[in-house]
Amino acid sequence: MKKIGILGGGVWGSALAKLLSNNHVMIYARDKNIVSSINEHRINPKLKYIIFNNNVKATSNILELKNSDYIFVALPTQNVRKVIQLLGNCKDQQIIIGSKGIEIESQLFLYDVISSIVNAKNISVLSGPCFSNEVARNLPTAVTFATKDKNIFNTINLLFKNNNFRLYYSDDLIGCQLGGAIKNIYAIAVGITIGLQLGDNAKSALISRCFAEIIPFGKALGANTNTLFGLSGLGDLILTCNSLKSRNTSFGHLISGQPKISIKEHLKSQETTEGYFTVKAVYNIAKENKINMPIANSVYRILFEQASIKNEISNLLNRPVTKDFH
Repeated sequence: MKKIGILGGGVWGSALAKLLSNNHVMIYARDKNIVSSINEHRINPKLKYIIFNNNVKATSNILELKNSDYIFVALPTQNVRKVIQLLGNCKDQQIIIGSKGIEIESQLFLYDVISSIVNAKNISVLSGPCFSNEVARNLPTAVTFATKDKNIFNTINLLFKNNNFRLYYSDDLIGCQLGGAIKNIYAIAVGITIGLQLGDNAKSALISRCFAEIIPFGKALGANTNTLFGLSGLGDLILTCNSLKSRNTSFGHLISGQPKISIKEHLKSQETTEGYFTVKAVYNIAKENKINMPIANSVYRILFEQASIKNEISNLLNRPVTKDFH
């Protein structure tokens, strides 16, 4: 059996632990209550009804992951740099990024963030349409695994040994990360339309136009368009935008119905809503590269400039008529 370390004691980290529990798994979590619950009762209170086997253990000492063969990153994006710095050199480990987002301060994808901190044996990306609870329950799921080395893909694929969790290979690290990050912005927009009861026609049109924004943004950053049409792009967009199980969609739904809500206070009390942070980075990148992204810009103005949701919708509906797809 291989030794696997997982950075993050949340739902996604625990779902990965469950999925990989035919190996020796060590979960790193800062919350000592989660650590003791996993070690003493085989349960993470954040992931109810799922019981780990004896291969899964937890620790609040990150250095206990140093002897891992593989380290999976399942942290909120804005925390990744700080935690990876604590881990130190990883020249003997392969790192698999399971987090989705763009670091606001640097406007970098996590592959670049981690590469700048540690000298890892290899860094790859796991992304695609999956809700953590469904993965933990062993429901059928397909995702993209991006790495420059096909042999790495083959090795990781064998780690899972689960027909219900299917990996598809890609060598497009940028496209795989981009799709997983940017869909959270648009999930907030779709959640707003759901909250306002604008109907399925509006929701379908909005998702389509969101995807039309993703393509030129991806091209500008060097992503392969085929990747954006795949599981980690269009697939993740469809899943996230069509369910209130998504924290980002439910966040959009919430702010549409409670205009006076304190967004910052809400974010403190909830699991990380990555779209709130990602939209700031995307807004700046689009502005610097002169990429037209009216929907993403509207989400940014609503969240960071206190723009009226009603006015933003009106502005989007009154934009000049254009081609369906560029």
